[in-house]
Amino acid sequence: MKKKIVAIVVLLVLVISQISTAQLEASNWYFGFNAGITFDPVTGAVTPVTNGQLDTFEGCASISDSNGNLLFYTDGITVFDRNHLIMQNGQGLRGNPSSTQSAIIIPKPQDPDIYYIFTVDTAATGGQDSGLHWYEVDMTANFNQGAVVSSITNPNNLINTCSEKITAINHGVNDEILVTALAEFNGVGTAFDTFYTFTVSPTGVDPVPVKSQVATTINNGGRRGNLKISPDGQYMVSCNMGTGSFLYDYDQLTGIVSNERQLQFTGQNRNGYGVEFSPDSSLLYVTASNDANSNDPAAHSSTLFQFDMTSPNPASSTVVIDTRPGYRGSLQLGIDKKIYRALSDTYNDGRSFLGVIDNPNVAGQGCNYIHDAIPLAGRLSAQGLPPFIQSFFALIDVEFTCLGDNTTFEFDSDTPPTLVNWDFGDGNSSSLESPTHVYAAPGVYNVVLTLTINGSVRTYRKSVQIFATGVSNIC
Repeated sequence: MKKKIVAIVVLLVLVISQISTAQLEASNWYFGFNAGITFDPVTGAVTPVTNGQLDTFEGCASISDSNGNLLFYTDGITVFDRNHLIMQNGQGLRGNPSSTQSAIIIPKPQDPDIYYIFTVDTAATGGQDSGLHWYEVDMTANFNQGAVVSSITNPNNLINTCSEKITAINHGVNDEILVTALAEFNGVGTAFDTFYTFTVSPTGVDPVPVKSQVATTINNGGRRGNLKISPDGQYMVSCNMGTGSFLYDYDQLTGIVSNERQLQFTGQNRNGYGVEFSPDSSLLYVTASNDANSNDPAAHSSTLFQFDMTSPNPASSTVVIDTRPGYRGSLQLGIDKKIYRALSDTYNDGRSFLGVIDNPNVAGQGCNYIHDAIPLAGRLSAQGLPPFIQSFFALIDVEFTCLGDNTTFEFDSDTPPTLVNWDFGDGNSSSLESPTHVYAAPGVYNVVLTLTINGSVRTYRKSVQIFATGVSNIC
C-alpha cells in the first residue's frame, strides 16, 4: 500500500528544514482555555504559549503571515490582534465559542493585507442560530495592527441557519479558495442536507454558492462535529455526532460534493467529532466518543479511528488506534506534518496537554499516537483546535519565487512511484522525478503533481506566485 509521500517545490538554493517550505500561516494556534502553541519554522519544535486570550469550549481560529508571525485570532465573537488586544471593531461577530468550528480565516487571494473571517453560529447555548457570516479585516488599518472594516451590526450573511462546521481549500486551477459549509437546502431550517460552497477570489467573496444536496439529512443534534477536506482536494468528511459520520468525494474545481458513504465505527464510541487526513491524504483519522451526558470524567470514553483511503472501500477500512477515557476533541494537521488532538475530560473540564499522531502517513499502530504529548504550560485544551485552509498542508509548499530563478521540483517517497507527472501551470510539464523549470513571465501558476504508487493515484496542487525582480522585497 501507499506509504509516506512528501512532495516539495523548492528554490535551488533553499535549505530544507524539518518543516521545509510549509506555509507558515498556520504557525500559531490559540484555543481552549487560554491555551496556545507555536511552531518553530526552522527546527519544527512545538512550544506552548501562555499569552492567548481565548476562553472557548470549542470554536477558534488563528492566522499568521507568510513568515510565521501571528496576525490575529478569534473565538468567532471577539477578534484579538497580534498583541493580544481586542482588534479595532473586533467584538460582536456572530460566531459562537460553543460552535464546533465557529470561525475560519481566509486570506484574500493576491492581496496580502486583506483577510476574511467566516463565522458559524449555533443554537446549542439557548440562543438563535444566526447562520454563516463573513467579515473583512484590513491589516493596514489601525497603524498596521489590523481592524475589522466590515459592519459588525449588519454583517454579510451567506446562510440564515447553518450547522457548526466549515472547511476550505484552494481551487484546483484558479487562484481562488473554496469555502464549504453544511446547512438545509433553503438555508432556513435545521434538517441539514446540503453542502454550500462559496468562492473567495481576488475580487472578494462571491455570495452565490454551489449547492450539493446529499442523501442523508443531518438532524439538529448532528450539527456538532468537524468538517474537513483532504489536502489533495479529493475527499471530504463530515462528522455529525449522533447522526453518523460521512465520507464524500469533493470536486476541487467546482466545490461539488458527491458519493456519500457512512464511516463504520466499532465498539461503543460511535459519535464522530474530530476529523483529519494524513498529509499525503492516504489515511483518514476520526475521533468518536460515547457522548455521555455527564460531568463525571469516568463516564466518558473516546476512540481514535484510522481509515485507509487507498482501500476499495475506505469507509469500512476501520482500524482502532487508541481507546481510553476522555471527552470529544478536534483533530488538526500542523505545519510539521503531524496531527494534533484536542483533549478534555468533560465538556467543562479541559486537559493540560494535546495528543499527537506522530507519523500520520503510516498505516496502523505505526502512526504512533501519543496521548498527553504536548504540555500546555498550565493552560487547558478543550474540544476545539483552529481550522485552516487545507491547502496550507498540501505537499507542494512553495509560495513565492522570483522571475528568472531556476526552480527545482522534488519529492520524497518511501515507495518509488511508477508514474510521475509535474504540470508547471504554464503549459509545460515533466515526467522526471526532480525536474527544473524557469517561468517566462511573472504571475500565479497552479502547479500540479500526480504520482502513481502501487496503482494508487494522488494529485497535489499548489498556487505558486512568480514575482518580477524589484516588484517584491523578496526578489
